[in-house]
Parts: sequence; structure tokens; C-alpha cells
Amino acid sequence: MNEVAVNQSDLRQRFASREDEDDERGREEVLIEKLDRFLSSIESRLDSFERYFKLKDKAPDDLKVNVDNTLSESRRNSNASVNSFKSLSLSLVNISTIHQRLRLIKDSVLKSSISNLENLYSMLDDQYNYLFNFNSVVEEDREEKVTNRELLSEKIITTIQYFDEKLNHVDKLISDRIPQATTNYESPAFKHMRFHNFNKALKTSEKGYLHYYQLPLSWRENRYIIYGYRFSLKHSDMLKSIFRFDHNESMNIWTHAIGVLILVYISVWQYPSTTVYQNNSLKDNIPVYVFLFAAIGCLVLSVIWHTYSCFAKLRVRANCACMDYTGITLLITASIISAEYCSLYYHPSLLRTYIIFSSLCGTAGLMFNWSPFFDKPECRLIRIMFFVGLALLGVSTFFCQVYYEGFITSLRFFFPTLYKSFLWYWVGVLFYGGLFPEKWRYDVVINEDETCSHSHDSKDIFQGVEHSGKEEIEEIVCEIQNEGQDLRNESENSYKKNDMYKEILEKHFPSRPIRTPYHKDFLSLWWVDYVFQSHNIWHICVLFGVIGYYYSILDMFIALQSK
Repeated sequence: MNEVAVNQSDLRQRFASREDEDDERGREEVLIEKLDRFLSSIESRLDSFERYFKLKDKAPDDLKVNVDNTLSESRRNSNASVNSFKSLSLSLVNISTIHQRLRLIKDSVLKSSISNLENLYSMLDDQYNYLFNFNSVVEEDREEKVTNRELLSEKIITTIQYFDEKLNHVDKLISDRIPQATTNYESPAFKHMRFHNFNKALKTSEKGYLHYYQLPLSWRENRYIIYGYRFSLKHSDMLKSIFRFDHNESMNIWTHAIGVLILVYISVWQYPSTTVYQNNSLKDNIPVYVFLFAAIGCLVLSVIWHTYSCFAKLRVRANCACMDYTGITLLITASIISAEYCSLYYHPSLLRTYIIFSSLCGTAGLMFNWSPFFDKPECRLIRIMFFVGLALLGVSTFFCQVYYEGFITSLRFFFPTLYKSFLWYWVGVLFYGGLFPEKWRYDVVINEDETCSHSHDSKDIFQGVEHSGKEEIEEIVCEIQNEGQDLRNESENSYKKNDMYKEILEKHFPSRPIRTPYHKDFLSLWWVDYVFQSHNIWHICVLFGVIGYYYSILDMFIALQSK
């Protein structure tokens, strides 16, 4: 009997423990959903404020509005429930201050997220008190530091609810003053959906890699690469992933990491052992090493970008993308200068002019890469024209040499660069621009929208990355506009509108990709997520193109030395 009683007690404890775990899991899911919605609402409200400031004649710092008593309530009262408010006197709210604080809150939520609930709650609590507790009364007993994850989740959810209540009043104030300045923050449209699924993706990534549809839209690059995405706020996780070979960036990282080792070997051992090096003067060897060091820098920066391509801190990720652009600029500039040096070797005045101008263009390119203005979509054509123009600058030296030495001599001089180097680049462009072979995969159904056009071509190389996430944002806007044409009356069609939004979210954020009956067949290209996707092939072609260009420079110097 005693054994039976003990077993029953043990079973009850297990069931109770399991129920507690289920409750905690459910509470965490609610918190994640609330945080993701809160991020979307902040994005929309920031957009609303910016419209408001543009439409207002006065400067934002002077825009102050009276707020009713409900806006100046405190949310804490030790003698009442958590949901009750304590009425305080009328106060003024500076809209530009709310705008600035919302930006700060958004950045903080993206940095802390669910990985550090204590910091997240402290930040939200402080910002709420700063914005909406206008009384000068200091709370007698500030709550003790909360470390329990369950209590923190509840408090964060409650704080978010209070934020929404107060910000709804601000929305109404803006709407009353300038109706056209406001937007519907509940609408999953345009950039308001950029961070949808952010916290959910972070939580899911703790158990393994993500698939494409689990990523927030701002992190989506290539809709044909489905599995094997990393997503973390920790630098250590990104760095450790370099030595893991089971995610979809492994081959992109290691093709260029191995390339760095090859170029270091060439720089330190192989080139010094050549007859070209021994016959060249120190001045003649400098352009060769400039090219080699620029190529090494390009590949290193590419490794950094692909290591951090799924880093959850968007600003750090964007900076790493700029590093990748910088590497491309360095490689093109150094390639041009080395070609100029060889082709205009016997024309020092013109050579000096070319090198100075090329260096200035390369420096300007570095400024473009790190400028927020030139990273905007409307500047895409400028970026493309810059890189193409920089490359054409090198081609122009061919015509200079034709003028001085004739067409046949010049063609023989430059021809090795075509089949040893540029041919590899062009092959890589074909794969990259066409998204081959992953575009042919049929192991899963790829989510594409025929009504909203999207494109990817070879010019996107000069942007550095694909842009499927931006296209999906545009698709969402397009779908909302198309589906919403017959839903003009919100009061009568609110249920239909909710269903419409739900369908759009289910389409762009399905729980799992739809597998075809052929998902295990080798020819269905299920493996393309991990090896020999278009970007992998582009990297291999770039490496062969760089090595080929190095040998082309050697051929140029051999031709010069034979004269």
C-alpha cells in the first residue's frame, strides 16, 4: 500500500510538473506573439509620426498637444489590482519625444528580445514611466528586482498592453489634427511587417536551424533556399557556426576562406619564387601585391558577411553587408590599377593620371558603400552604374594601348585576362543572376506570387545580396490592395478583413514548407540548400577569376620584360 501511495504521489508530481511546463510554454508563446505585434505597431506608428511631422508647419520639437486624464494615468497602485489606474493631473506630451522614445524602444526590443527578459522588462518599464507617468510623486516602494521568468513574462505582457492603451490615445490625437498623417497600425502592410516573427524565430532557433518562412522578412534573401538558416543575437553563435558544416552558408564561408589561404600562399611563397618577381623592380612588384592584398581583403570581408548574414541585430548585419560591398570595390579598384600599370608602363605621365583617378574613384566607392543614402532602393541604379563605370575605366586602358601600340599587340597583351579571369566572372554572373540551380528545385513548393512581379538578375551582384524579403513586403502590400478593393466599409467587413490578413500571414509565414512527393529524390535538388547553390557557384567562379587574373598579370609582365 505504501508503495502504491508513493507511486501515485510521484505520478501526481510529474503531471503537475508537466502542466507547469505547458503553462510556461504557453505563456512564453503569448509573450512572443505580443512582442512581435508590438514591434509591428511601433513600426507603423513611427511611420505615422513621420507623416505628421512632414505635414505640420512647425518643427517637431514645438509640437505639443494636450492629453486627457486617461493619458496621464499611472499604471501602478499598491492598493489596487495590476489592471487598475491611478488618475493624475492633466499634462502635456511632446509628440517628438514619443517618436524618439519609440525608436529607442524598437531598437532595445530588437537587441534584448526574449533572450534577456530582465533587461527587456526594465527598459519597457523605464520608458513607460518616462513617457506617461507625469506626476512628480516618486513610488515609495519600487518593486524588487524580478528574476523569475514566469513573472517577467506576465509583467512584460501587461506593460505592452498599457503601452498600447496610451499610444492609442496618441494615435487619436494625431488623427484628429491631421487625419492623413495616420495609418492603421494593425494592418500587416509594407515595412510594418519587417520584424514580424522576429521573437518567434529567435526562440525556434534555440532548438535548431530555421526554414525560409520562419525568418522575419528583413532577413529573407533568396526564396529558393529553404532550409538551414541560423538566427541569433549572440556573436559567439555566429562565430561558432563557421566551423559547422550543416547550415546553408557553410559553403559560402569556406569557398572564400580556402581562397584566402590560397592567396596567402601565393603572396608569401609562390609569387616570390617566380622569374617575374625576380626580374621586376620593387616598384614593379607593388601593383601585384596591391592586387593580391585587395583580393585577400575581398574574400575575408565576404567570409565576415556570410558568417553574419543571419545575425539577428539588423544594424550589425547591415554593416557586414557594407563590408562585402567594400571588398568588391577594393578588388575592382586594385584589378584596374594593376592592369593600368602594365598597359601604360612606358607612358608614365598618363599612367600617373590613370592611377590617381582610379584611386579617387575607388575611395568614392567606399563612401558609397557606407552611406545610408546610397543604400536606398532608389539609388540602386547609381550603385550599378558606379561599379560598371569603375570596370570600364580599366577597359579604357586597352584603347589607350591600341592608340600607342596598335590593335593586334594590345589584343595579345590583354587576351589572357579574358579566358583566364573574366570568363570565370561571367559564368558566375550567369548562375548568380539566374539563381541556378536552386530555381529548378522541386522537392518543395516555392511560394511565389504571379500577380505581383519580382525579378532577380545579374545586376543584383552590385547590390551584394538578393532581395526576396523586400519583394515579399511588396507582395503583401499588393495582396492587401487587391483583396481590399471590395472591403471599403470596415465596420461591415471587419471579419472579412481579419480573414484576409490571416490568409496573407499564413501564405508568407507558413509553419513549414510544403514538400512534394519527390522531396527525397536527388534530382529534386533538396541538397541545394547546403551545396552548389547559385551563390556557392558564384564564389567558386570569383576565386578562379581572382587566381586567373593574377596569372594574367604575370603574363603582362613577361610580355613587358621580353620587349
